[in-house]
Amino acid sequence: MSINCKEGIGGIKAVYLGTFATFGENTATINGTTNIVTALATGTIYKYDCPKNTGSFTEEAAISIENGTIFYTQTVVAALHGLSSARSLELQNMAKGRLVVFVQDSNDNIWMVGYHTSAEVTAFTTQTGVNKGDMNGYNITFTAEEKNKAYMLDAFDPATESPFDNFATITVSTSNI
Repeated sequence: MSINCKEGIGGIKAVYLGTFATFGENTATINGTTNIVTALATGTIYKYDCPKNTGSFTEEAAISIENGTIFYTQTVVAALHGLSSARSLELQNMAKGRLVVFVQDSNDNIWMVGYHTSAEVTAFTTQTGVNKGDMNGYNITFTAEEKNKAYMLDAFDPATESPFDNFATITVSTSNI
């Protein structure tokens, strides 16, 4: 087995949130041999840009040899700068729902988190900071426990396309809050 080229970088650029009712299990077309999502249901997703070096996507396998089981814990951590009452309410309402989280990593891959059982907000912190240079905003963690690894969406060309351009059924809305 050869060693891959050293061209990947860490971190995430953005998270896109959709409701589980719209984007959950049996709503996407997934290529069974590549695990790539080639079609999504019609719906709206909400984009949240992440400041550089403030977010991550992690997937950890939980394997029980004794029980013959395996599942994957998918965790997305995102920081959102700036505090406002409108954004607090928006995030509070989001924390009450069941979601599918699309994660755009720093290599422009888009990962689908929570497709089978949903992703939920498992931690949510509002902070003003102590010192002038401290973070003023929100840290939010989404967690899913899935029977399969996260699916990757069909690739897009970041030089000429935006994420989800090749999914005509998707409307991307950005939060103006």
